Amino acid sequence: MSTIRIDKEHAKLLDKIIAYLTLKGKKISKKEFIGKLIENAASSEGLKSTEKLPPLERDPAWTGLKKTYSLGISDLSEKVDKYLYEIDED
Repeated sequence: MSTIRIDKEHAKLLDKIIAYLTLKGKKISKKEFIGKLIENAASSEGLKSTEKLPPLERDPAWTGLKKTYSLGISDLSEKVDKYLYEIDED
């Protein structure tokens, strides 16, 4: 556990925020509030994910790859312009 020191203006502002949240029925301690601020800042900077990812088998991107449809073309990479834009390569 660490101790942090903040100036008087920020301490007053922190007290006002805590009091406001308490009046709105959201009881939270200064320690919890500062912790949530740190987690949100880290998450917004991409340093930490606050939500757990689903297992790979249930990940929508992964299951989407498994459910790709067939166009009936053996090698689409070589004939992509022909099939997408109806361009004759001959």
